[in-house]
Amino acid sequence: MIAMYARRQALALLRGSHGVATSAARLGGAPPYLHMPPAPPPEFEPDGSAKKYPLHQPIWDHGYDWEHWSLLPAGVFHTIYYGDFAQDYPPYWAWLQKFPMWVVTPFLTLWAIVTMVVFQNAGSIGIKPKRYTIEWMQATRERERQENTNPVTRYLDRRRSERGGTWIAQYSLPWHPYWVWMSGSHDEDVPEYFQSKPGSPHLHYTDSLSKSFINDE
Repeated sequence: MIAMYARRQALALLRGSHGVATSAARLGGAPPYLHMPPAPPPEFEPDGSAKKYPLHQPIWDHGYDWEHWSLLPAGVFHTIYYGDFAQDYPPYWAWLQKFPMWVVTPFLTLWAIVTMVVFQNAGSIGIKPKRYTIEWMQATRERERQENTNPVTRYLDRRRSERGGTWIAQYSLPWHPYWVWMSGSHDEDVPEYFQSKPGSPHLHYTDSLSKSFINDE
């Protein structure tokens, strides 16, 4: 009897209750998301003509008339039909957005990467650090020869070369941002490491550790 009475009381409470997420704000609840308010009702002048308000947004007349429509989520259970119009954008953005996104994205990404690399290294143009001169790199190879630096890496590179034509990037690609204007930079303080052309910045897998990189002269 007690259980039945408790069940009846619980059902009675449920009939008069309101869910917080499904009830109107005037009933003590509101959805956990926001909607844009509806458009205001039309307004008229005293003479009966429609009242006009200034549009604080330019309308461009540049010849582009594309429209992009998409469905966007509105809350949990609804969607809105959203449109982009060419007349709302300046000519350069209107021209860019007339192409599909999958066409423009690779070019924009490449442009952004190139621009970042150029601007980040613009302050280094013409700078020639001594550590990147031909003699210093030759001295680095001599130090690595004496210390037997990276023997496992050079062994694995030799094994890869034995399997056929394998291009190893670290022996061919530039490894510092000054390589464009430092191909003929020399350090006269260390003539014993003189070399007419720059070689590998580090030990090559074909270098012999029994032969020094110091010039005999």
